[in-house]
Amino acid sequence: MRVVVVWVASLTATCALATGCGPSLPSTAGCKVELLPGDLVITEVFADFKASPGAAGGDTGKEWFEIYNAKGAPIDLAGVTITHSRPDGSKPDTHTIGRATIAPGQFFTLGNAAQAMVPAYVDYGYGDDLGDFYNTDGGKLAVACGDREIDSAVYAGVIAGHSRELTSAQPPDYTLNDAPAQWCQANATEFEAGNFGTPGAENDCQPIVVGQCNDRGTMRDAVAPGLGDLAISEVMARPKSVADTAGEWFEARVMNDVDLNGIGLDRAGDSLAPDLITATDCLRVTAGSYLVFARSDDPSKNGGLPTPLAGTFKFSLVDTAGDVAIVAGTTVVDAVSWTTAPDGASLQLDPGLIDAISNDTESNFCAATTRYGDGDLGTPGTDNARCAALPAPGMCEDGLGLRRIVRPRVGELVISELLVNPANVAGSTDAQREWFEVTNTGAAAFDLNELTVGRSAAPGKQIQSASCISVAPGRFAVFARSNNPASNSMLPAVDVTFSFGLVDTNGDVQISDGATVLDAVHWSSVASGVTRQLDPAHLNSTDNDDANSASFCAGQGPYGDQTNQGTPGAANPPCR
Repeated sequence: MRVVVVWVASLTATCALATGCGPSLPSTAGCKVELLPGDLVITEVFADFKASPGAAGGDTGKEWFEIYNAKGAPIDLAGVTITHSRPDGSKPDTHTIGRATIAPGQFFTLGNAAQAMVPAYVDYGYGDDLGDFYNTDGGKLAVACGDREIDSAVYAGVIAGHSRELTSAQPPDYTLNDAPAQWCQANATEFEAGNFGTPGAENDCQPIVVGQCNDRGTMRDAVAPGLGDLAISEVMARPKSVADTAGEWFEARVMNDVDLNGIGLDRAGDSLAPDLITATDCLRVTAGSYLVFARSDDPSKNGGLPTPLAGTFKFSLVDTAGDVAIVAGTTVVDAVSWTTAPDGASLQLDPGLIDAISNDTESNFCAATTRYGDGDLGTPGTDNARCAALPAPGMCEDGLGLRRIVRPRVGELVISELLVNPANVAGSTDAQREWFEVTNTGAAAFDLNELTVGRSAAPGKQIQSASCISVAPGRFAVFARSNNPASNSMLPAVDVTFSFGLVDTNGDVQISDGATVLDAVHWSSVASGVTRQLDPAHLNSTDNDDANSASFCAGQGPYGDQTNQGTPGAANPPCR
């Protein structure tokens, strides 16, 4: 043993005289225990006390901050230095802790009062050594042993009566508290009348990080719904048993597993921003389930809707010429519109037609007949009843009665124009403004009902409508991503909507009748803001196979809101 001691001493002396033994750590002189960066973590700052109404008071003796012992063993804090400054390190004030110990895994509160005068929720008083915490422009707290910084954190966004807390979504960490997005305002726990925070205890708020959510203690990226992942299946725009302001609601069916975090509830016809659904925890919903969104979440006021609701909205569902949409950022996940709403009954989408294409056709809805809650008719959160008036497969309603669907033959339906890459417009996206047009080149009218629109690699979904979607000989039909003129660059009347995207490079689109492809067009590339128009001299289903061929040319003349060039729903001019 004696030999070992001498060897260590000799080695230490040698390293002191030579280079290459590795960098020396900053001195920790003054501390009672060896502390490494991260052993202590700054977790909460209370900078601005809020006095009771009519009471005089300031921050003296009421400011505090909190640290956490992440070392896994008790820490004698004697000799630890606290520095308070502006975020850039200017205007520093310091205090060296006297006698204090923090247990492992525990929170410890230090306040700006003398030790004999600290409130019950403060563990240690540093008096006025650190100066006043900053209510504007923020400040910085640093914990050190000698020259070695153990942790530091910047606080900002101070609101009177509310602390700033490090997220409780995961254990306190000295790198985590460097990110401003990981801090949030305490609102849940009132530690003194009118003042909120958790001094000496685990924090109780979790910041909302855009694009992320807390999945049972682990932060992950939220899975935002895309086009058609939620399909609006029922709308109550005109309740009778309760007031509109409390009893309006709509329902959506979940088509694919997604998270609701960050989605918006909106109307196309108003100037208000969407009502966003925000939460720290992941709002996971699974395919096949139903979601109910309502004006009020109080069952005693909203007509007896089931709980829990998926979200609430503030706008009004208009009785006549109304609409409602679910959005995710700039993507319209789904939207429906109606001409009139029945009194005291919801508009229900036939259960066999629940998807984001079929619900664009108003005739696929019918008035509900099942009572719920306080007596209005509807099936919020459960399967809809079948609409008795819907025609049988192969039939459609033409205004005079039911008749058989007239199917186009190969060569009679020709894709004649496409807008694949709309011009960039603020507040709008390709997902709302893409479209293509078909022309009936046959000698008789045909119907679009039960045809399938899609791509060669994904044939798509069948067009479902109770009403006959008829195209007369020599006339045109417009297929679009949105049937709302406010969103689709003011297209003329849209005959069919589709939910897939038209790909800018090496894309295609096709229309089929069962296994028979009636027509298809492909392209290698397209220009922005201008259609590809089929020359009238090549109006057939062979010459239009390649939109980059000489049979096509760039769209001529603006339409709608003047942002794109083309002739939707009208004859194409000859290519020049």
